[in-house]
Parts: sequence; structure tokens; C-alpha cells
Amino acid sequence: MFRFVPILAVAVALAAGAPQPVSNVFEIDISPEEAQKYLNSPPFTEPQLSGRTAVLPLVKWNDPRFRTAEAGPTLGHYWKNGHEIENTDDYVEEVYDASQFHGQDGLGAYVYGYQAPESAKVENRVHSGDVTGSYTYRDGNNELVKVRYWADSEGFHQEDNLPKIQLQPVQETEEVRQARLAHEKAWKEAAEASLHPNAHQEYDKYQEYQPQASEPHAAVAAPREGKAYAQAHAALPPHQPHQPQEYRTTTEPEPTGPPRGFFYSFNYPVSIISPKSGQPGHAVDHDTVALNKPY
Repeated sequence: MFRFVPILAVAVALAAGAPQPVSNVFEIDISPEEAQKYLNSPPFTEPQLSGRTAVLPLVKWNDPRFRTAEAGPTLGHYWKNGHEIENTDDYVEEVYDASQFHGQDGLGAYVYGYQAPESAKVENRVHSGDVTGSYTYRDGNNELVKVRYWADSEGFHQEDNLPKIQLQPVQETEEVRQARLAHEKAWKEAAEASLHPNAHQEYDKYQEYQPQASEPHAAVAAPREGKAYAQAHAALPPHQPHQPQEYRTTTEPEPTGPPRGFFYSFNYPVSIISPKSGQPGHAVDHDTVALNKPY
């Protein structure tokens, strides 16, 4: 499966050169009151997977159909496993209408969300600090998972449609039981041995050990008194008081001023390259997963 998702900067640049739909917004350095108007009415409040808008052929850059209405948003270059696809007739380009938005008022409140072919999410934070959100995605079995969560003064909470797991008591196998019994027996024997009067004989034998004359001894520290010590100490340079070192920071001071906010929202196409399936004469690569279910 291949995904081609334009980044924010590219999408904004393309949006600037094209007719602006009503849903496209790009506002920066606005007052908290202006930002709150957008935060109170986001483009969507429930996450839903992007809908498929078209199924197009793969049109390469050197094809006469390139840059026509038949060509998809990937503009003629298609890649698989690090190599450009040459057998483009064996694949199709599925186009989805993705979207995202994000806004903050500069006072701690924010809202953001996105919708893509395989996942979607929204989240909102108010001035009190409470957060609410939800997201959805398709798992490995192509089942739709939906999660709703919120965080408030009582902690984090979550509701979802995931299968609930019933906890069961641990079942001890025969191998585990034998290992447990052996461990308990060894532990009991060690505890009894520690209370035996001869338990420390081996330890005491090493405590009574004295090094031989031929063995090296540890160096003995010189005494810190006497004539020799006084002469050596007098030869040292006079003590210099510690001078604190001056440090200069290169960090620029943070700008000050009234709080400001922003909000942006836009739609953009997302392409997924899928092999043609169920058609004779198309020897496609089976390690590419096709989207057989329309969302």
C-alpha cells in the first residue's frame, strides 16, 4: 500500500494559487476573541474516515494524458520498494478527500482534527484544562475501531468498542508447580542453614586470614603531622579564594505582549496505489494490499 500525503506547507502553497473553497482558512496572529470563533465551530466534531472520490489509472510523466483531468494528484511518478513502477497498467490510483484543522486562542484553549483514509481524530481543550477527544481507525482485520476519551479533575477516562478481555486466575501448569516446589524447598534449606551454629565457619576462616610477608601490602597514607608534613605544607602556594566565573547567555528574551491565536483548515487529496484485482491478464505484485472495501 502506498500513500502520498502532501505536507502542510505544500498544501497551503497550492491553496494560495487555486480558488479558495469556503472550508479553507488560514488565519495567524489573531486576537483570542477571533480565534475562539473558529474554535467554537470547527469543520467537524466527529472523526470519520475520508471518502474515496475517484479511481484513476496510473499516468506517468511521459504519457500524453499527463496533467489532464484523468491524471491523479501524484503527478506521474509511482514508487514501490524503492523503485519506480514500470507496469503502471497493473495498478490504479485511489484518491481520497483528506482534511485537517488546528487552532489555538493563546490563552490555553485549542482544537485540532484530521480525516484520512485509514484514521481520523479530533481533540479539544478548554481554559479549565479539561480535554475531550475521539479517534477512529481500521485494525488489522479491517474492523472499524472507535475510541472516545476525556481528561478532567478526576483523571483520564476512555470508552471504546474494542473487545473486552475477561481476566482469569492464573492457571499453574505441572512444570510451573514442580519449579515452584523446588524453589520453596531450596529457600527453606537456606533459611535453616543460616540458623545453624556452624553456618559461619567458612566465612570465619577467611576473616582470620593474614597476608604473608611476601605479599604486597596496601600503601600506608603519610601522617598529617610532624616536621616533614609541616615543611611540605609550607612549600605549597598560598590559598587563593574561589572566584566565580561569569557566564553569558545567548538566549534571546521571549517576546512579550498580548496573547495571540491562529486557526487553519484545508482539504487535500490523498492517493493510495493499489493493484488491479479480479481482472485476467494482470500479473500484479501480491505484496501490495488493495483496498477492496469503499469507505
